[in-house]
Amino acid sequence: MSKCLICPWECGVDRIKKLGVCRAPNQFEVAHWQIHHWEEPFISGQHPIRGSGTIFFSHCNLRCVYCQNYDISQINHGQLVSEEKFLKICLDLKQKGAYNINLVSPTPYSAYLKKFLKKYKKQIGLPIIWNSNGYEKAKTIKSLANLVDVWLPDIKYYDNQIAQKYSGAKNYFKFASQSILIMRKISPQDIFNSEGLIEKGLVIRHLVLPNQTEDSFKILNWIKKYLGEKTILSLMSQYYPTYQAFKYPEINRKLKNEEYQELVDWLIKNNFENVLIQDLSSADKKFTPKFK
Repeated sequence: MSKCLICPWECGVDRIKKLGVCRAPNQFEVAHWQIHHWEEPFISGQHPIRGSGTIFFSHCNLRCVYCQNYDISQINHGQLVSEEKFLKICLDLKQKGAYNINLVSPTPYSAYLKKFLKKYKKQIGLPIIWNSNGYEKAKTIKSLANLVDVWLPDIKYYDNQIAQKYSGAKNYFKFASQSILIMRKISPQDIFNSEGLIEKGLVIRHLVLPNQTEDSFKILNWIKKYLGEKTILSLMSQYYPTYQAFKYPEINRKLKNEEYQELVDWLIKNNFENVLIQDLSSADKKFTPKFK
């Protein structure tokens, strides 16, 4: 890629010669892959062996100070893989019982994934899930229409100052909100199979941070206004302080029950129909994959 403009950073670097903000190279770099049992129930399913065929890419275009996957997003590297090797990973996961191919942190590799999926999506024959941090360009999302089946974006922040403080991202909400609206336009209906597993649609994740529920309420209000109460929302309470969160006293603790519950109560009061909630016991590193 001679001039990378994939994400909002628009570094413009030639990734063959130089690394941009995300530090991703000019081909797939994969940190880990596995059958994952701890995604949302309609993604991982309930089978003791089968699950979501999750592929974790190395690197990220955000710099979240509390990243639970910081080992692969910020510090260590994975392995460079060719298209052929990447296809083999997908097919191996399928053979092991994957219900879908779940691409985690795919944004820096969007152009390469577009090319790959055009060639091999039919051969893989499983729903493709775009599991992203939300900091991506609407143009990039549009380019993936008919290649991605399930959109699984985060929407982390409404307030730009908070986004810059904790993730180093300028205009996070502007880009995330625009991209999510495009995702909904591309996939206007949420479609499930006979086993209750999602095959097409949009699922929005929001991780609630300590002392930041005011920002969360703004996000929920935006979802209600622009996407409606039928939107599938995964409201996550799994935050625990890790990586560099200790530098920020206000988020250097787990979430309190009352913080999370007031958001749940608001969703009930406002007639949201498709919300997944978590027990606060999910805030444990044991649910984070052990990266090799």
